[in-house]
Amino acid sequence: MELELRHLRVVCRLSESGSVSKAAAALGISQPSLTAQLQRIEEAIGGPLFKRGPYGVEATPLGKHVLGRARSMLADMDELVGSSRRYTVGTGPLRLGSMRTVMFGAWLSRLEEVLPGREIVAQVDTSCAVLTDMLAADIVDVIMLGRCDDVHSPPCPPGVREQTMVYPEPFAVALPSTHRLADRTDIELGDLAGDIWICPPAGKEDGDLAYLRTTCEAIGGFTPQFRYSNLDTPDIEQLIGAGRGISLCAPTVREIPNTVVRPIRDHPLIWRRTLRWRTDHTTQDDVDLVHQAFIDTYRATIAENATRRPWWTTHPGAHPTVLEPCG
Repeated sequence: MELELRHLRVVCRLSESGSVSKAAAALGISQPSLTAQLQRIEEAIGGPLFKRGPYGVEATPLGKHVLGRARSMLADMDELVGSSRRYTVGTGPLRLGSMRTVMFGAWLSRLEEVLPGREIVAQVDTSCAVLTDMLAADIVDVIMLGRCDDVHSPPCPPGVREQTMVYPEPFAVALPSTHRLADRTDIELGDLAGDIWICPPAGKEDGDLAYLRTTCEAIGGFTPQFRYSNLDTPDIEQLIGAGRGISLCAPTVREIPNTVVRPIRDHPLIWRRTLRWRTDHTTQDDVDLVHQAFIDTYRATIAENATRRPWWTTHPGAHPTVLEPCG
């Protein structure tokens, strides 16, 4: 088998994900298919590229060598494609990157309505650090992030602009329905000092854990105890419902079995929903269309999920602020 660029992307995605199952999901293929593909790649190169470690798959010395060269080659190819696209701005596919969200499918449908005839190529990841890296490498044109404050979140790369769509978006907390505080209408951050916190979905660290830790220490007077890392969203939901821990959540979160969602008093933890895009071949008009489609979907999701919670109408401070496009 001759190696192709797509094979190098498989190797890089596997390294970034740290898991065959997560890499397969990100690539849109089955786990057995990815395993078979990796075996063929290793046969072509002449040795194993990964080994299983305590936290997932880890690159072998040969794998580290291949990854270094692969990333360089892919960056060169992405730069070539990106620089060529500058001559055809607005006519090619819109390459969209997004954090995982319950709104993604509905948002994509709205985008297809406002961009008729324009192909939309989408990639989803749990980490805004990974998405920002993809944007910097010209793998995507526009990314949607849910990010914490500027101190902890990945900065904008050169040639990239950012536009805020929702800010502030106060975090709530998801608790087991049997939790000692489940009957409260809102919760003090300090009341959660003795709880086990479930880590965010698996992926490259993007500042969220550091932000939570810093805020809990500064405002709540405690250091959160983290457990159950390297999980997907369904795993997190199951653990909360089973009484194994608590987790932060956005107001758009859907109903989860055996779980209650409560606002945190005085809203010490907030998110910012933003778009980041490359200015060299993405127009402001396109960005504004993406922005409008997102906030329309966001408002619909809030209406479907958050407004059904008994505390929603009595806690207006827990409501997010939605911002219209700049244009």
